[in-house]
Amino acid sequence: MSASSKCSVVPLGYVLGGRFDLVEVIGEGGISTVYRAIDRIGHFAREGDPEVAVKVIRQRPSLRQEVVELLHRQARLLRDLVHRNLVRTYDSDYDGKYHYLVMELLKGRSLAQILADRQGRPLSADVSFRVIRAAGQGLAHMHRLGIVHGDLKPANIFMTSTGEVKILDFGTVLMLDVSSLRDKAVLDQIGLLTPAYASPEMLMGEPPGETDDVYSLAVVAYLALTGTHPYAPRQADEALKENLTPAPPPTISPAQWRVIASGLALNRRDRIQTVGEFVQRLGRPPWFYRLCGQR
Repeated sequence: MSASSKCSVVPLGYVLGGRFDLVEVIGEGGISTVYRAIDRIGHFAREGDPEVAVKVIRQRPSLRQEVVELLHRQARLLRDLVHRNLVRTYDSDYDGKYHYLVMELLKGRSLAQILADRQGRPLSADVSFRVIRAAGQGLAHMHRLGIVHGDLKPANIFMTSTGEVKILDFGTVLMLDVSSLRDKAVLDQIGLLTPAYASPEMLMGEPPGETDDVYSLAVVAYLALTGTHPYAPRQADEALKENLTPAPPPTISPAQWRVIASGLALNRRDRIQTVGEFVQRLGRPPWFYRLCGQR
């Protein structure tokens, strides 16, 4: 059985909403399957590339209606997120059988796939910082609109075949809508965070903030620079209890390490407060630190 037929919940060839021709399964999440699809309207209009990604919500008896409603609210929220380092979400709809989101189709590989292929060997400092700066710029744009990602990790950072860096899978921006929701069953079905990349505050159930994305971005930076998680095999709340301190990556300067270490701080008050500041400080040239008497 092929991967497509094994994972597919909607038969390939089905035309979703009378418009989106499902061609191939390209991803799968906790409550959804993502397809490569042909936008028939785009095709007929002779657009350069009529392909899109369509996330279809898997219908099952245990799926709560509140989850579906939140996903449609998510799509409306994400339509305003237009930035070169963020994957586009175009719309959401229901065709009488399936609820779905329509998104930009990306071609390339995730940072998780790239790191897995390297089997523990880190990326160069130059490549790592280029990816982190680009991802940080996308996050900063989200924060300016009052949106926290909340689940940044290598699997959600995509490097396109043309060299662009895009953040994707905005499932946790729903936290903005559900921060006052008390039904844990709904939160569990959405799948709000990945413990290995979540800040101690998020793991303890505190309301999300910009500093939680700073922490996740710093973990990704450390992983890219060293090939290992800074607190492996512990997650952040366990590392906090055990007072763990990661070792500096050997390929960066002490000044750069101070920035990353601040991003990795296990207490929110000790952490760099904004992604913009984190990216700006990482991008400072060596002469800046020499001028300030720092190495």
